[in-house]
Amino acid sequence: MKLFLRHMIPGILFFAGQLAALFLILWLYDLYRPAAFFYIALLNGIALLIYLSYRFFSMLPLFKRLQTPIQSVAEPIRGDSDEPLAAAVEHFLERQQTVFRNSLFAERRKEKERHRYVDQWIHQMKTPLSVIELILEHPGEHFQADLRHEVDRMRIGLDQMLYSSRLEAIETDLKAERSNLRTLVAGLINQEKRLFVKNKVYPKLEIATDVYVYTDTKWFRFVLLQLITNAVKYTAGHGHEVVIRAVEQAGQIIVTVQDDGVGIPKRDVPRVFNAFFTGENGRRYGESTGMGLYFVSQICLKLGHTIEIESVEGEGTTCRLILVGGKQHD
Repeated sequence: MKLFLRHMIPGILFFAGQLAALFLILWLYDLYRPAAFFYIALLNGIALLIYLSYRFFSMLPLFKRLQTPIQSVAEPIRGDSDEPLAAAVEHFLERQQTVFRNSLFAERRKEKERHRYVDQWIHQMKTPLSVIELILEHPGEHFQADLRHEVDRMRIGLDQMLYSSRLEAIETDLKAERSNLRTLVAGLINQEKRLFVKNKVYPKLEIATDVYVYTDTKWFRFVLLQLITNAVKYTAGHGHEVVIRAVEQAGQIIVTVQDDGVGIPKRDVPRVFNAFFTGENGRRYGESTGMGLYFVSQICLKLGHTIEIESVEGEGTTCRLILVGGKQHD
């Protein structure tokens, strides 16, 4: 009842204002007659009571609904009222509930994906640890090189886990800057030189010294590292080189990572950026979480870059990164 009266206060005040204005007009023009004015006020009062009674009973289901505690997000909202305002409010609450449920389901799905990825990552980390223990128990002729290789695998896995945990709040961690592309890529190749040597793959750098890109260097390094390690992984034993080149085109820099490895089956290419998609190659070569290229696509989306991939099974794969940049002009 209190909620209804608060809702109708403007209407009641408007009615009282009308009577006051009528009294003032009649009094100014010397037309005021107490009996006649009382009769008019009585009729209007009765009409107001009838209107308020109709509004009260038509909106009563809505007011009861609004004052009833909610027990569950799955609780139905629609009542028995046919009053237009009540129906509009109920429709609005239903739409709001739908949006909330969708958001909740999306967050639960992300949480499940996160747990799944962590489980896979833990399983993957067990392999290099087991190999390290085996090497230490039975050191061979090249035990130091083998040990370094396994440590590098763990480092790459830890980096991927670290960046994946930061991906949700990447906007707070971005710092756009102008970077020399050749220096950046050369540093990555030098960092991963043991990976190239171990897999007998030769890196070929075709980037001019005066090419610059505008990006977040830290996140862009992670993207390039994922593409390079993937290229080496699927080239080993099949091809011999990974070519990293860059060309300028209409104010954009197109960075290409090309290998002559096993390639990707045509049916798998459209899905390589999906979370947890490993495809035929992932099942064949193992130790694939299916998250590397997914992270790459998400980071590129946040950075405003474009990622494209082409592949021919048995011939190799080409990944293209398109970003803002250009050559330095003196």
